[in-house]
Order: sequence, then structure tokens, then C-alpha cells
Amino acid sequence: MDDSPQKPMADRRSARREATATPEGVAKPNGIALYHDMRVEEDFTKCATRLFSILKKAAAASPGAPRHLFLDVQGHRNAAGGYDADALEIIQDFVLGFLGPYLTEISTPLYRASNPEPQREDLPDVLNIRDPDREHAYDHRDLPVRNRESEPDRRRSRPSLRAIADYLGLDEPICLICWQAPVERAHVVPESLGGSNDVRNFALLCPRHHREAPDVADAEAFWSWVDYACERDGHMKWQGVEPEMLAKAERVGLRIDTSGPVRKSLHHFDRVRDELVRHYGWSPGDFAGGDHWGALMREFHTVMDAATSTHFNVAKKASTEAWAFEVARRRLRDGVAHRQTGGDRLPVSDRPSIALAERTVRKSPDRDGAQSLVDAARRADIAIEAAALVRDLIDSAGVATAEEVLRGIREEAADRTAQLDRLTGELMSHAECRYCGHAIARIGDAPWLHIAAAPMSRGCRAASYDRDGTWDNSLDRAWKAAPPKSYR
Repeated sequence: MDDSPQKPMADRRSARREATATPEGVAKPNGIALYHDMRVEEDFTKCATRLFSILKKAAAASPGAPRHLFLDVQGHRNAAGGYDADALEIIQDFVLGFLGPYLTEISTPLYRASNPEPQREDLPDVLNIRDPDREHAYDHRDLPVRNRESEPDRRRSRPSLRAIADYLGLDEPICLICWQAPVERAHVVPESLGGSNDVRNFALLCPRHHREAPDVADAEAFWSWVDYACERDGHMKWQGVEPEMLAKAERVGLRIDTSGPVRKSLHHFDRVRDELVRHYGWSPGDFAGGDHWGALMREFHTVMDAATSTHFNVAKKASTEAWAFEVARRRLRDGVAHRQTGGDRLPVSDRPSIALAERTVRKSPDRDGAQSLVDAARRADIAIEAAALVRDLIDSAGVATAEEVLRGIREEAADRTAQLDRLTGELMSHAECRYCGHAIARIGDAPWLHIAAAPMSRGCRAASYDRDGTWDNSLDRAWKAAPPKSYR
């Protein structure tokens, strides 16, 4: 029994093996064989959730019947050739520890064990997986590069297709998503972001899926996309399979979909939106406009510049931008939570606008609007820090009379912050560069400037760098950053 229809198994032979594991038509089986393959694209959370779902369905369908779990693991190797942390945690802690009491027998690549106690039937209704130490989560606050391998092989040349197929558990080099050939070697974390040529940093994808795969700094995000694409394009696995084989698989209870979802639109953002909804679970409220969307777009550009790259000279990939939107949403949520629970730390307007004002003042000291923004930001910071200082005094020394002082400083901080917000709205204009599509802004009638800091130019010849590493367009060159054209 297995809970994953359209699952990308190592090869079609393993599909036939899984299809025959629990034939239908047996009224009272002596035992139920549960099989799951922890594929290379599955992380701990996905694998644990699917194993629990398989066990839950088996217990509901045949309560009291002995359950035998067979677990395979593909990929998930460490530098020494053993299993990585995710696979070890699944085998040792989750399967043997958590699921063990609800099974009669367990077979894994490392252990084979029998339950000495009677098999329990009181499975929890819901599996809750907590990650208090963020061991399994990407740190969206700092946007680091996260490779799956902690100690990569320092080889300079790329491994062969055969070596990658062996690591992935494939009998032959075929696409992990659609089982088609020929295939290409796809970096999990791109070389431009610090990815290695270790065999563990590669997937085998057909040309189509290689060009759709995300180019991001998080290895687990790449594998999560592969997992999502396997479900989305699962019907492609059965292209070219004889009808007799399909009929045999369906007779033994394997559900097979030979047609995929209809792509409703070919417009780029519609593809991004579809992936955000289906892969990341966005709701209509997440696409709401207004101030929320403006802040989200600024965070999106920050993530794109700091933690993504381009591949095949394709500037826009729906998968890359969907990941950047999801990380931007998490960053905004963290920021809102911090401001709401941060005691006396009051919200201040987005810092990119202040940084732009400071740059404008440096280059054009006579710009009164830019100087007003800088002065307002400094006054707001001073007032906020003063409120935090008085709060600390009250907490540490118990000075009751300081409450009135604190209240007055907080009111002043709120007034100055409101003044900063008003000046930002009145003096700043925002648009997109019509050459590269990145966010640009200006204060008053000053030149338009790219406002996203980036480790490299993303293709716009209008963009260059100050000595401090920020984008600037005030230098003379052939192209100038400009907002999109408008027509009336």
C-alpha cells in the first residue's frame, strides 16, 4: 500500500513491484505490506508526512491486521558514503521510534526489526512536526546559501551521467520528473551561488524540466520543486508504456493518471501565480494589492538579487520567482511579528527609501527633499532608541515616575515616524526600469536610481555600482534607467 499516486519511482520495475505489494480482492489479509521509497527529492518533513499517511490509511482499511513496513532510500548520502541527516532521522527516530509501536515489522536499508509488543492501533489523528531549532528550515532572514551536502567533494569537473544516475538510484539516466531521455545534468545549487560539482549537488532532468527548474540558494527548495513537478507532470511518466502494462497496474490497484492539468495561461506571472498557489499554498489574500503588495515586491527584489541566479540566459523563471515571492512573504511575516512583539520598538518606514535618500544627498547635496527624508529618519531613530532606553531603565531600576517620560517619548516617536511616512509618500516616486524590470525610484526630480542591492548586475546595462556596492545610474553611459512608458 502506498499513498503517493504518480510517484516518480527509481524505474518501472519498482513501479510493478509496488503495484503488486497489496493486491485487491482479499477480504481478510494475514498482513499488509506497506512500501515507501524515500526519494532524493524528499526531505524529512515530506517523507515523514507520507509515511504517516500510508500507515493511517492502512490502519483505517484493515484495523488489527499486522502491518509490515518496507522503506527504501534513494540518494541522501553524506561525504563518507553513508546516509545523510534526513535519512538517518527518518530511519532511526521516526520509523523505529515514532512509528514502531504501530507496526509489526520494519525493514529499512539499515535495520530489520520486529515489534516485541502487540501492534498498537491508537494512531494520532494528525502528525505534527515541529522544528524549534530550524534544522529543516531555510533561514529566510539572512538568505544564506544552503547546500544539502555539508562537506562537498572539491572536484572541479562535473560527474558523469552514469555516476549521477547511480547516486539517484536510477537504472539508467532518465529525467527524475518525467522518466524521459535524453537528460542533462542540473545543478541543485547553481555554481554562481556557490554550488559544488559534488555528485550530490546534481539532478538528472530532461531539457524541458531543466529549463523550468529554479536557480536558488536553497538546495531543499530545488528538491521540493522537483517533488512538486513530479506530481504536476506525473502523467508524463507513462508516455510510451504499453496499454497492457497500464491495465495490469490498474487491476492491482495502482492509480495512474495519463493526462495532466491544463495550463490555463502562458503569461509569465500567471505561471508564477499558479506555482505559488499549488506549490506554496498561497490564498487570494496573499495576492492583495495596496501597501502590502508594494512591501512584498521590495522584499521580492531583495531575495532575487541576493539568493537567485540565472541559467540558460533566461532572466525569468516561474519557479525561481515563485520561490523568491514565498521567501519574501516569510520575511515580511517575521518583520511584522517582530514589530508587534518588540516592546517599544515602533515601526519605521522601509529602509531602502532612506538609503536612497542618503545616496541622493551624497551625490546632490542641494536636494532639499532627500535631506528632509534623511533628517526625518534620524529623528525617528533617536526617538525610538530613547523610548527603548527609558523602558530598560524602568525594568532594571523600577523607576515608577519614568512612566510619564516614557509615554511622552513614545508619542514623540510616533509623531516623527508619521512625519517620515508622509514625507516618503510625498517626495518619492517608484517605478520599474524598462530595460531590466527591476525596481527604480527617485526623490523629487532627481535621477532615477536602481534601489535593489545585488551581488552582480542582472543584465541591465543601465545599472552599475557605487564604490559602496550599491546600484547607481547617475554615471554617464548609453542607457539611463527610466520608468515604463505610459499611454493615454
